[in-house]
Amino acid sequence: MSKHICVIAGEESGHVLGARLMTALKEKGNVSFSGIGGDAMENEGLKSLFPMTDLSVMGIFEILPRLPKLIKRINQTVNHIVETQPDIVVTIDSPDFCKRVVRKARKKCPDTKFIHYVAPTVWAWRAGRAKTMAELFDGLICLLPFEPPYFENHGLKAQFCGHPIVEKITADTTLPRNDDHILILPGSRMGEIKRMAPVFSEVFRGMTVMNPGLRAVIPALPHLKDEIAEHFFGMNVDYIDPKTRYDAFQKAPFAIATSGTVGLELAVARCPHVIAYKTNPFTWWIMKRLVKVKYAHLVNIMMGREIIPECIQQRCTADHIMKAVLNYNNPDLSKIRDQLNGTDTKTPPSHQAAEFVIGYF
Repeated sequence: MSKHICVIAGEESGHVLGARLMTALKEKGNVSFSGIGGDAMENEGLKSLFPMTDLSVMGIFEILPRLPKLIKRINQTVNHIVETQPDIVVTIDSPDFCKRVVRKARKKCPDTKFIHYVAPTVWAWRAGRAKTMAELFDGLICLLPFEPPYFENHGLKAQFCGHPIVEKITADTTLPRNDDHILILPGSRMGEIKRMAPVFSEVFRGMTVMNPGLRAVIPALPHLKDEIAEHFFGMNVDYIDPKTRYDAFQKAPFAIATSGTVGLELAVARCPHVIAYKTNPFTWWIMKRLVKVKYAHLVNIMMGREIIPECIQQRCTADHIMKAVLNYNNPDLSKIRDQLNGTDTKTPPSHQAAEFVIGYF
């Protein structure tokens, strides 16, 4: 008899995780799917209850005008779960939406197991969320090796199943790194571009003084390219499709990047790099009081020391970044992939996650 799994993803990154999980689940047994997701999940057999983009909102000023629709979508999702009584509900990331759905649905679904995929960053801030997760969910799939204990301490079964980055970026170390260019990653949002592109362009200008033939390679989304190009006007720059960025990571001799997931991606690709970031002073003041971790780069957090240089806030200047580049110690990044492979290093993370889910049948 087919097992019914309801999979809920509310944003692009979660949707990609969901598609890989569904592929792995189909290989392991007779399952059917319902829920919310994008094209890739629909290609795996999901008929989304409504467009996933209805949930893709960020920031209070964007959420407020769309609040009535979000409430409608929460209730619609809850009603679907209650009506179909799936064997398992897997919610992926999007914690604000998912927690509200699960809080309402599990009261009326006594036999359904609820699993969340992608642990909230309780190790960085708002540690109380770990207790809330334990109250709502039966299981938690973690992407980072140090995350499970934060939730197990509250009685939630949590397992490190590996990070999806290791499935996105190959372990090919034979690709030559061409030393005629530097990779520049100023961000994927307009606000980041406006803050970081001026600093990075100044860094690149300084590099070309020392090496006049140097090129910059910049992955740029179409709607952000003009803003980036304004700051790099007159410089030797090649703009590439962000979809090809993983190849670029493996060919670049060095990168400077805005802090974020891209730092971990560069580390897995073994690309030497420096990260930088700055925000407005008030936001920084709040962050300093809420965030508990010492470092911004996940590799530095995992290692417990700064092996990848960080130029954050006051240090986010062309001079500091240039010094970090010139004084780079070339740390060994070869073991980062191994640390992100999950508890079973021979099994892809999506398949480890599928095995965790199947364990609840």
